[in-house]
Amino acid sequence: MKLYKYLNDKAKHKGENRLLKFTILIIGTVTLINTGVMLKALSYQRVVIMPPGLQEKTTIEGNKLDEIYVSTFVRYISSLAFSYTPASARRQFDELLLHFDPSAYPQGKTTFYNLAEKIAETQLTQVFYVTKISVNTETKKIEIEGTKRQYIDDRKIEDDKKTYYIDYTILNGRFFILSITESMAEVVQQTQDKTTAQKGK
Repeated sequence: MKLYKYLNDKAKHKGENRLLKFTILIIGTVTLINTGVMLKALSYQRVVIMPPGLQEKTTIEGNKLDEIYVSTFVRYISSLAFSYTPASARRQFDELLLHFDPSAYPQGKTTFYNLAEKIAETQLTQVFYVTKISVNTETKKIEIEGTKRQYIDDRKIEDDKKTYYIDYTILNGRFFILSITESMAEVVQQTQDKTTAQKGK
């Protein structure tokens, strides 16, 4: 009788051990799957900077931003790049340069820091009123039309229509400036330079 009870208890313990091992195996498998899913989700995570003044619904899909987002960002960039006073120019240009693509940053820094020095020397104040923004999301080119007014010591020295051109790129859901030019001639020259560089490769 005791032998039967002993064998019965042993078989029971073996069954419990098998059930425990199976449970541990299930928990381990679920943990591994959960870890894999989390790592995959983190790889898709993107930091998207929302431009000030965005009031409409916008769509962001991977490296594609819709025209509403780009247009709002362009108005923000225009306020930094084209409307300034001697006191605010350097600070605005520093903020503007944060949105330059790393490959375009050195050229942008040289251009805008030189401009900041000239503004300080001449005590120039400029205001740019945007009247039209044309965005081509396929070629990633933007055309900004507006009125530029310049003052020195409260004396107006220029009041004329002006068009600026911006080339941009989207990296990981972020808007980056490649170039800002003031004339179509500069745009054509940049295109020729890029073509020449590609042929050289």
